[in-house]
Amino acid sequence: MKKSGLFLVFAALSAAGLAGAKAPALQVVSTAETGSMPKAVVVSPDGKHLVVTNFGFWKTKNVYWYDPATLKKIDQTDFNDKDGNAVEAVFSPDSKTVYVSNFNGNNIKVIDTATRKVTKTVDVGLRPKITILSKDGTKMMVANWDSYSATIYDTKDFKQLYKLKANEHPRGIAITNSGKAYIAGFEGDELDIYSTPEGGDGFSVHKKVKACKHVRHMTLSPDEKTLYLSCYYLGQLGAWDVATDKMKKLVQIGQEPKSSAVSSDGRWVFIANFGAPDNDSVSVVDTTDWTQRFVKVPKMDQGCGLTLAPDQKTVWVTGWNSRTVHAIDVSPLGVATTPAASASAAPSPSSSVLTKL
Repeated sequence: MKKSGLFLVFAALSAAGLAGAKAPALQVVSTAETGSMPKAVVVSPDGKHLVVTNFGFWKTKNVYWYDPATLKKIDQTDFNDKDGNAVEAVFSPDSKTVYVSNFNGNNIKVIDTATRKVTKTVDVGLRPKITILSKDGTKMMVANWDSYSATIYDTKDFKQLYKLKANEHPRGIAITNSGKAYIAGFEGDELDIYSTPEGGDGFSVHKKVKACKHVRHMTLSPDEKTLYLSCYYLGQLGAWDVATDKMKKLVQIGQEPKSSAVSSDGRWVFIANFGAPDNDSVSVVDTTDWTQRFVKVPKMDQGCGLTLAPDQKTVWVTGWNSRTVHAIDVSPLGVATTPAASASAAPSPSSSVLTKL
């Protein structure tokens, strides 16, 4: 056999061994208390700020600030609105601002990272859920749970640019670099997919495609070839092909999967499990062979929010019923930090871009 042939054989064997090898153990390294019903946990792109949104607190104690290294609580942000309660959050690319959706107030709170004070309130649709930003931070997209829509704004003057209709109770949203927008209505089994024709108006092409029932969260892979769907009541992770808009893989994970994140190399998908008997765990899926395993999180009840550190060494997850936030050391996975990963916001939804707008 020629040397080139031998090289190909050894390379194939090495790749197979890597995919089939037992993944290294992952452990929880710290735990802290949160407020009532901690919904989201989000880390800033520079890795210096960690926030948890307390859905169960109204008017005050809406956002808790933690030291990412120690999980020591260092501050809190109060909405001071009669109907104010925080649900989801996203940091700006420069880490100077955090946008928090105020579910019952029907608005977005703009919070200055330096002062941790609300600087502006932006009215959006009814019951805003998750929010994502463009790569440069100039555009913001919001899923409006009770308005059956997703709306897009300019973050300079917060003028509404687009309103995209969706199925009942939209929650998961994502937009690719090419300008294709996905909206998941939680109560159905379809994705609303919007795209822009060459030389046409923004998002003028619309189609509905069946995916899986009750999609809660959507996260794009770094190469944007795959959109990962949390199929809530089926307890599955769906791998959606962005090019063909078809489901290419369904992986059985924990019950009632919620928020997710993808490593910068695209290999690992982390998902918080909310439902029993898996409500004290995070699922880790290896996309090289589609195997999944549970990382048990002591003291956590009903995993909810989840985010991955910019340096790819830590996953944080909140416990809805236990009122906790936990740090999991994922450095044994050996994910290398890339310039793209360092420059983008750590929560996967915020790395979705709106550059075509």
